[in-house]
Amino acid sequence: MKKEGAILDEYEKLVLDKLKTGSTQVDISNYLKEKNIEPHSLRSVEHRIKGLKKRFKAKTLISLVYVLTKKGHI
Repeated sequence: MKKEGAILDEYEKLVLDKLKTGSTQVDISNYLKEKNIEPHSLRSVEHRIKGLKKRFKAKTLISLVYVLTKKGHI
């Protein structure tokens, strides 16, 4: 859930932090499942990442992480 005015919610920050450290989408899904964080399905992770790429006009995961790191969001 997004807080008003927040760029990224906590779930998105967690997913992006995992991507930043080299985790795959499958790894992220498994991590979320182990920590009982919902939603944790692979499809949910893929969908959230796809939305972030669209929102920040990034074509690849690398460019998404780069843009958000450069802007100081992660």
